[in-house]
Amino acid sequence: MLQNIVSHDKIERISPSMEFHIWKRKFLLVAIDFIILLSALFFYYKSQNAQLNFQEFVLQNYTGIIYALSLFWFLSIVFNLYNLEYINKTRKVLPLVFFIGISFTLTFIFTPIITPYLPKQRIYIFGLVFGFTFALAIWRVIYTTIIHTRILLKNIIVLTSTEYDNAFITKIKHSIEGNNFQNGYRIQRVYTIPEDSKSIDNLARTIGKITSQNLINSIVILDSNHENLSDKLNSSLIKAIRYGVNVQTYLKLYEDTKEALPLILAGRQFYSIFPISKYNTNYIYFLWNRSLDIISSIFGLILTGLLIPVIYFVNIFANKGPLFYSQIRVGKGGKEFKITKFRSMLVDAEKHGAKMSSKGDSRITSFGKILRKLKVDELPQFSAVIKGDMSLIGPRPERKIFINQLEKEIPFYNARHIIKPGISGWAQVKYPYGENLDDSYKKLEYDLYYIKNRSIVLDIRIIFKTFSTVIFSNDH
Repeated sequence: MLQNIVSHDKIERISPSMEFHIWKRKFLLVAIDFIILLSALFFYYKSQNAQLNFQEFVLQNYTGIIYALSLFWFLSIVFNLYNLEYINKTRKVLPLVFFIGISFTLTFIFTPIITPYLPKQRIYIFGLVFGFTFALAIWRVIYTTIIHTRILLKNIIVLTSTEYDNAFITKIKHSIEGNNFQNGYRIQRVYTIPEDSKSIDNLARTIGKITSQNLINSIVILDSNHENLSDKLNSSLIKAIRYGVNVQTYLKLYEDTKEALPLILAGRQFYSIFPISKYNTNYIYFLWNRSLDIISSIFGLILTGLLIPVIYFVNIFANKGPLFYSQIRVGKGGKEFKITKFRSMLVDAEKHGAKMSSKGDSRITSFGKILRKLKVDELPQFSAVIKGDMSLIGPRPERKIFINQLEKEIPFYNARHIIKPGISGWAQVKYPYGENLDDSYKKLEYDLYYIKNRSIVLDIRIIFKTFSTVIFSNDH
């Protein structure tokens, strides 16, 4: 018997050609943003030369244009203007757009040499600042309220095993769709794959009818035992692919949309979604990684040396006690090593035993909160990076007492020790808190995703997101 968990009276007819993956939606946003920016700059330059046409504008001011695009791109990446979690919500994206728009235009106008001379009529300055900002805001409102929700959403059906109950399926539904459909998917039906052949034939015919009429974009298979997919059902899925429907497993979908590994379904499939054997082959990446560690360590240790007198002086009044503190952490291969940080907690913070730090932790001093907010307390760890015990980017190094507890509760937790721990990392920038078992579970999904997919591009993304976290994060 088919189980229709998500009830809709009608599945909306769609065109598979309208399917937009996450990267395509981000590309659309970037393209229109740049068009708005170029248009605003053209009219700004034209205000100083009424005879200027667009071709002359590009040829005469290409340096300023390149600078403007680079500056806007940098601000957008650092402040998460292309983070789908924010841009699909008007109340979040509008303040961000106004901040970036005004920051960009003022920085651009008042940058010497690269940008044009200030116009005699100051009204043109205000025209660029507010004209560009409001045009960008209007475009983002149109995207959020019309394009994202009415055009770019992909209709999908989910095929699931009988072993999963409705509560579990509800969680899966939320992980696929996201908040306010931020992942770009809308589930139209959830069907349980039956065990008897007659019911399977009925399901195969249903899927064939839905796909032949172009009612859905994608079929997601949530089934730990793919033997339940009979020849007839597989035949229907293959036909669906010919109709332009994307057929994929939930494991693949989760990794693509969340940029994390779905450990909740890993089980026996863990080694298929986490191919451990590949980590000793990418020598170009290892060269990049070690070069990044050495260069960042040099700058990090120089900055640490410059800040020591300032922090020492403030410590006398606001953070009485030692300037540094050291702990033993677990690194690559389970090897223990010592890290050093600027002290941000009370001297007797663990008089009642070891405890994970949490948001609003009362053990953190007032000055310590500032150090943590700016990530300054992490700087002395560069000594461990240059020695090779840590890396700039990797999973957060934990204490053995916590690791022993987490390994008992979370499968594959020790897999995060395949690589060196890092000062920053994918889990740190994607999921900043780690107060309980569930948080540790989520952070592990991001850590393992990074270990599996680490690359130069992903490292650069983490570096940019780290700056964004320092500026905007309210964590401890």
